[in-house]
Amino acid sequence: MKRKSMSAFLCLTLLAAMLVGCGGNAEETGGEEGEKTKIVMGTSAVSLALAESGVEALEEMGYEVEVMTFDDYFLPNQALVEGSLDVNLYQHEPFMDTYNEENGSDIVMLEPKLWNFWAGLYSVKADSIEELPDGGMVGIATDASNVSEDLKRLDGLGLITLTDEEKDLYDIADIMENPHNWEFINADHTKYTNMEDYTFVIGTSNTMAEQGVDPTENCLERFVDDSLAEGICILAENQDEQWAKDVMEAYTSDSAKEYVSADTGFEPVF
Repeated sequence: MKRKSMSAFLCLTLLAAMLVGCGGNAEETGGEEGEKTKIVMGTSAVSLALAESGVEALEEMGYEVEVMTFDDYFLPNQALVEGSLDVNLYQHEPFMDTYNEENGSDIVMLEPKLWNFWAGLYSVKADSIEELPDGGMVGIATDASNVSEDLKRLDGLGLITLTDEEKDLYDIADIMENPHNWEFINADHTKYTNMEDYTFVIGTSNTMAEQGVDPTENCLERFVDDSLAEGICILAENQDEQWAKDVMEAYTSDSAKEYVSADTGFEPVF
């Protein structure tokens, strides 16, 4: 397998080159009657293991496979639309749908979806939710959307009570009852490597894994959203091509499932 890691700057340079007609297209054919012989896949650093999981199976089918790692979450879709990628594997369907709406593109996710992460309540100070001590800091997300999700999860567990007012997004100020007297902190990714400073933290398994923390350890409660599963994304015009079917066969193979370990923060949904 040929793997290429690209910085955001290099990715933008590549896209600019394509726009002026200087870049190549992902389409590479050979063999009889112009059969496609090379698959170029885009991914992110967090999802790299997922993108690599089906490479061996595709190579056994006779394809050359190149995995390109991007450090920007929009570039893999831009590169897909412009033609330097055949497929990408790094995003969930809501993100893809938003990208399509904002950019007028026609990217689709092939079925079945492949991998999902989970959010979790993590603590090194208790073995169960019932044993969580009173007081101390609780590390939650920094962005408004995920802060709201974290608080709704805690409300659902009965650990706090949020305002009765229906809101699109909830913030710390919307906590009406905090019986354990916890101090809620908007904490960045460093909370995962400093969990001893917190009564507990809420985080996502794939982000924890990226920070070198095993997301299968110290997890007292898991929260899974099926809509956030990642899958193979492709231009709609290519979804019925034989090579696209071969990609799906490779990435839903037993070898692909075995390639990705639980400590990456992902689990198969196929």
